[in-house]
Amino acid sequence: MHSTVEEVGTAELFAHRYRIEGLLGQGGGARVLRALDLRLGREVALKVLRPGAGEDFSRRFVAEARTLARLRHRGLVEVYDYGQVDELPYLVLELVDGPTLADALRASALSVPATVRLGRELACTLAFVHACGVVHRDVKPSNVLIDASGSPRLADFGIARSPVDGDADATRTGLVVGTPAYLAPEQIRGEGARPASDVYALGLLLIECLTGQRVYPGGPIEAAVARLLHAPSIPDGIPAPLAQALRAMTRPDPAARPSAEDCVDLLLPGQAAHPADRTRPGRRDGRRRWVTLSAGVACLLLSGGAASTAISAGDRAAPPAGQQPASVSVPSSPAPVSSTAPATGTAPAPDTADRTPPRPAPRDQVADTPHDNGHHKEVKAPKPSRKGPK
Repeated sequence: MHSTVEEVGTAELFAHRYRIEGLLGQGGGARVLRALDLRLGREVALKVLRPGAGEDFSRRFVAEARTLARLRHRGLVEVYDYGQVDELPYLVLELVDGPTLADALRASALSVPATVRLGRELACTLAFVHACGVVHRDVKPSNVLIDASGSPRLADFGIARSPVDGDADATRTGLVVGTPAYLAPEQIRGEGARPASDVYALGLLLIECLTGQRVYPGGPIEAAVARLLHAPSIPDGIPAPLAQALRAMTRPDPAARPSAEDCVDLLLPGQAAHPADRTRPGRRDGRRRWVTLSAGVACLLLSGGAASTAISAGDRAAPPAGQQPASVSVPSSPAPVSSTAPATGTAPAPDTADRTPPRPAPRDQVADTPHDNGHHKEVKAPKPSRKGPK
């Protein structure tokens, strides 16, 4: 009986337990397979490291398993098990049977209400992840899965940074980790990722939801350097509070961006854009400094020995030619994801003193498609900070 992922075919067993039913996605270091757990009788997603993937991929794979094991939240993909077959590690994950956000955007852009709802739920999830001391570092449409209820699930923590596991990448001079089209300016400059970097990537993702196009297209170097030269273009015709929120999320200075928890408040339809602008003095001179840096950044990204871009298995298999990806159905009743959901690990519950719960979005402002069934479990939203800049 075959055991390695390269040998296993459809309907054969992996690790004497999982019957492979198809390929969900693949990247440079791993494959993600749809499988049936014959012991428990449930469908799962198997993420299996490729033979010869290299030490970096192997280390990140193990780190992903440990990170996901500590995080429990309805906006994430649950990890069921971890093991090794022929010295190759594999992860058994919850199967989210739906398209990626990237699939949906290939069909069409999202409406403003759908974008706001999706952004708010992802912000809730990121607020929880950040409260646990983890930075995702690769927030992008192909790493967002849309479940059967229309809710987003943040996936692929293969390059996430956790203080528990350490951040070996940070000790390697010039290493750029992530997807160039969604990296924050500080990552491009080699300063490393932080929670604000995830917020920046979320801002770019939401602009892409509204337009159906990447904010910074082109090759890796072109996309990376472009954000050092000009700010993201905010779509015309969207509500002013949303436009202000997107500008705040994509500010060049990470210290001036709202936290993920703040974004939950910012992304309420019709609500004024707060917290107040945190731009520091001298920001007007920033562009001149970025232009000076751009040549150095290009050299950094071009030097193969000094820089690398991590590629994960988060991209699902593309639909067959001529076939439209599945559409995304957005429920009419927003179900905010609590950033205080139970988690395994040492993350403290967020401080709730002196905070006011955000107002729920009016039902008629978030309806997007006629496929809504409206069935969502009521969960408390995280309570936005009123304490000013952190």
